[in-house]
Amino acid sequence: MPEEVRVMARLCSVVAALLLTAHALPAFADNIEGADTDYRIDNGLKIPGTDINVGSYGTASLDNHPDTAPRLAVDALSLFVWWDGQGRWKFFSELEYENLLYTEAYAKGKNGYLSLERLYAEYALTDTVGLRAGKFLTPIGRWNEIHATPLVWTTSRPLATQYLFPDNMSGVMVKGSLPNVGRGIDYSFYASDGEEIRPNPSLDPFREAVGAHVVVNSLYGAQFGFSYVSFEQEHSKPGHNQLLGSDFLWTHNRFEVMAEAVYRRSDAGSRNDEWGGYVQFVAPLSERLYGVARYENLHLAQQSVTTQVRVAGLNYKLSSHLILKIEWASSRNNRIGAPDGLLSSVSVLL
Repeated sequence: MPEEVRVMARLCSVVAALLLTAHALPAFADNIEGADTDYRIDNGLKIPGTDINVGSYGTASLDNHPDTAPRLAVDALSLFVWWDGQGRWKFFSELEYENLLYTEAYAKGKNGYLSLERLYAEYALTDTVGLRAGKFLTPIGRWNEIHATPLVWTTSRPLATQYLFPDNMSGVMVKGSLPNVGRGIDYSFYASDGEEIRPNPSLDPFREAVGAHVVVNSLYGAQFGFSYVSFEQEHSKPGHNQLLGSDFLWTHNRFEVMAEAVYRRSDAGSRNDEWGGYVQFVAPLSERLYGVARYENLHLAQQSVTTQVRVAGLNYKLSSHLILKIEWASSRNNRIGAPDGLLSSVSVLL
């Protein structure tokens, strides 16, 4: 049997297992006699007799780029384990097996890699202020912290959230809220000395970083966010960088508008400056079906053109834990391998 056929068969088996598990696990948890279980899609499965919860998600995708062979893959299988006792301490971890099965090699990352996405402890100093230490998602904008593929609207990820800063960092963070200021302000201040916990070989980690992210709640459900980071990275981008970012979210009656803009300035000269952003619109078409449209751009260091991508797609929530997505991406000035053509995926959130 040819290798590609064997891989395809394995992919189909894994996708089928994901779909069966998505329907079977809630019923399984509900029928454990005498067990103190509290399974919900948003909270995972509580291990009986403990304060430990486990959760998971998996994503299989099809990428049909017009200039390359179609790529069918199980992109990620993630496992969450967290402990939330009655006191002030919390613990959270996330392991993700990236590019588990595929029919074509993944050009941008390492195939078959077990990534440590998050591993941190958190202590509540007060009811509104917490201290976090360990490895966590970089709090720049919104998309990066949403993180899980079942929780975002499209198969593809905006370029500005991939190329302009590392996905995660190891360090310390002070986070909290000011509920009595206006309609509420959420904030996080963080720092890293570059001692990355199990760095992902496909990413360029921080060598050092100090930053902040502030979100201001306003009228009519709108939220405005602002980011600032002063940092250096280990490998690809020389010199010291300063990043300024803004983000926006508005939701109303299942409609949504989300946007981010990022500008990073390099002390190595203006030709090393980079910027990018996106704006995304979501509209309900039926009880479970949503239409999605996004425009994005990205300008990288030493490049004379700005890459532009337009995305139009559908997101169908078969259930609260099973999501189907299909979209068409069209790019211009695409020198970086940005998404182009038909993209689709199925995601299972457990």
